[in-house]
Amino acid sequence: MNLARWEPRKLSASASAHLDVIRTVAAWAVMWGHLRTLFFVDFQHLLHPGWLLRVIYFLTGFGHQAVTVFFVLSGFLISTTVIKNHFSGTWSWREYAINRSTRLYVVLIPGLLLGSLWDIAGSSLFAPAGVYTHPLSDLGLAIATNSLTIANFLGNLFFLQTILCSPFGSNTPLWSLANEFWYYALFPVALSAGIAFARKEMRVAILLGFVAACLAAFLGLEKLIGFLIWMSGCVLVFAYANFPLRAKGWLSFYMLLSFLALLASLTAARTSISSALGSDLVVGVFFTLFLFGVLQFELGAGSTYYLGAAHRFAGFSYSLYVLHFPLLLFLRAWIVPPQRWQPDVVHLLYGSLIGAAVLGFTWAVSLFTENKTRVARNWVRQMLPAPA
Repeated sequence: MNLARWEPRKLSASASAHLDVIRTVAAWAVMWGHLRTLFFVDFQHLLHPGWLLRVIYFLTGFGHQAVTVFFVLSGFLISTTVIKNHFSGTWSWREYAINRSTRLYVVLIPGLLLGSLWDIAGSSLFAPAGVYTHPLSDLGLAIATNSLTIANFLGNLFFLQTILCSPFGSNTPLWSLANEFWYYALFPVALSAGIAFARKEMRVAILLGFVAACLAAFLGLEKLIGFLIWMSGCVLVFAYANFPLRAKGWLSFYMLLSFLALLASLTAARTSISSALGSDLVVGVFFTLFLFGVLQFELGAGSTYYLGAAHRFAGFSYSLYVLHFPLLLFLRAWIVPPQRWQPDVVHLLYGSLIGAAVLGFTWAVSLFTENKTRVARNWVRQMLPAPA
């Protein structure tokens, strides 16, 4: 086996920007989908279901699939870093743990605190609205006030939501952070076990293999299926390094074909045409195939505006994901009467303004949290000096 073929290929500026755009679109898809579900009636209750509303409801229904996109992106980026460090001989468990934990906690901790603030205020001030004491349509059976406990707070702090506890308060989107954290742990352990086995270091390989097996057993089947989606991003590292699509004609044809396949799987996921075609695993695989082409598409490579805008919008995508739902629920309890809105022109405008306010709020918070990740990492390194 030629291990050199797994050495990651350096991302071009345009490829990095494309990833930023996709990350932004995925985060926005989650937020706008939740806003539509919280503030507007379900599609079957529309008084005038014209073609425009059909399009709006269709496009705002991909929040779950957007999380699948996040898993693939994470698998690609994290495995690229881990594999590259192994190849260069700079791999360090300490550095990896610092980098991953600060990335997660610099947003998660403020998110848990702000979420509890919105939930406590909303359930106290707007109790008659009932949104904190009853399950919400299309958002599962969770009741916000039942999950607003110290035990759940601590469980979410250690990424045990959906494993040993519920997501904290109303913030059900936090479920995916548990997946991410444990995938961050499982992948380098399994990879290190494989490397040790290839080097005939059998004791190390057996020990790390046992740890990986324990982690897999702890996560369970459902989360391991998510890990397969995450690992499709790792496979993409190999494909991107070894199978460049240089001919523009072939690249355009591949992009069209992979986009149509992705569109078919997304449509199946939304319409139940085929439960297999619309499954998370198939959506993840088809998105990975599409992303393989996107990474090699040089559109915008010479535009500093595109590169800069993509980076700036992606710079608060994680904050948007973590912070948006408790704030939206608070606004729902405050602004909307028991019956959700019909999506007429006036209320669509109101919804747009609410969405813009949430984007503005999460961006402002990100300036002091997500944008300070590098500062947090340096501080942790100083607090935890490297072993002699």
